[in-house]
Amino acid sequence: MSKNSSYGFFKLFTNYFWLGIVFVLLAIVLDLQFPQMQFGYKVLVKMFESVGIAILVASIFTYASGTSEFVEKIKSLLQDIVVSRNFLGNIDSESKREALNALIKPSMEEKRAYSNIEDYLNTYINQAMDVTSKCVRSNYLINARAYIDSGTVFVDSSISYRLYPTKDGYSDIRVGFLKGEEKSSCRRVVVNTPHGERQVIDDFKYDDIDIDAGAARLSTITLSKYAKNCSHLDISIDMTEAGSDHWVMLSFATLIPTDGFRHVLRCEDGLVINAHHAFIHGAKFYIDQPSNTELTASCNEWINEGTGLSVLISLPHVVQPNKSKHSDADLPPI
Repeated sequence: MSKNSSYGFFKLFTNYFWLGIVFVLLAIVLDLQFPQMQFGYKVLVKMFESVGIAILVASIFTYASGTSEFVEKIKSLLQDIVVSRNFLGNIDSESKREALNALIKPSMEEKRAYSNIEDYLNTYINQAMDVTSKCVRSNYLINARAYIDSGTVFVDSSISYRLYPTKDGYSDIRVGFLKGEEKSSCRRVVVNTPHGERQVIDDFKYDDIDIDAGAARLSTITLSKYAKNCSHLDISIDMTEAGSDHWVMLSFATLIPTDGFRHVLRCEDGLVINAHHAFIHGAKFYIDQPSNTELTASCNEWINEGTGLSVLISLPHVVQPNKSKHSDADLPPI
């Protein structure tokens, strides 16, 4: 602010400030000097007092509004609201949903092209808003080893990740297997807190349930007791999945939003990786396979529920071509 501008604000502040004081003091003196004055005069005195107070407040505010600190504060507030829109992060969930609806609302031309386009956009708004009601995890790592034991193909998996809560706390850990997978088991679940505490669960109680894939057994580990004082939990799970006598289908699918993951697989006892398939949408996925006994699948972006990997592991075999019962000599001439 220039010297002349500062002097102008100071002069304005000085003149009106003293004028306000004069009005207030005059009202006080008249009120004390003439306590039994008529009603009309009393109203006039009170008016002088009110005008004086208003002039005092206005002069102080006028002077403050001319300071560089005030200007910078107003500039910062306007930038947050108009440019950065930081205020949107502090509003409630329903207001955020309404703001998203207003931002991506289809135009009249889009509605004429397809009248139901608004419902399609609302689907993605609901999915985006539901993220805050779900736990998320990061540093997801799976180390798996396939081997043969007693004529059955097994896969031992060591799973580790960091789990973050919602505003309502942590969701439960669920471990389960389909009916017929009696040889499959979860050996251990370990819950580590950021305060150095550790809980080891190695005794699981399974309940029989029905899911889309059929009958299954499910064990639930409750994490509600960690909701109040733990900003995150480090989870590790050791489990064994059983296949048949010469093959197993190893499948992995994310059940909650995950910030990247890495899946490492190694085959032993003559087992090989026959085929693999990754199902992922909206993120880059990489698979490194230096040999038919090793595979590393990785993704360094956020992935949603349902993203995963399927790997067919088996003993190698050679398919013999079918021999025709007709020789070439029996074929009709062309």
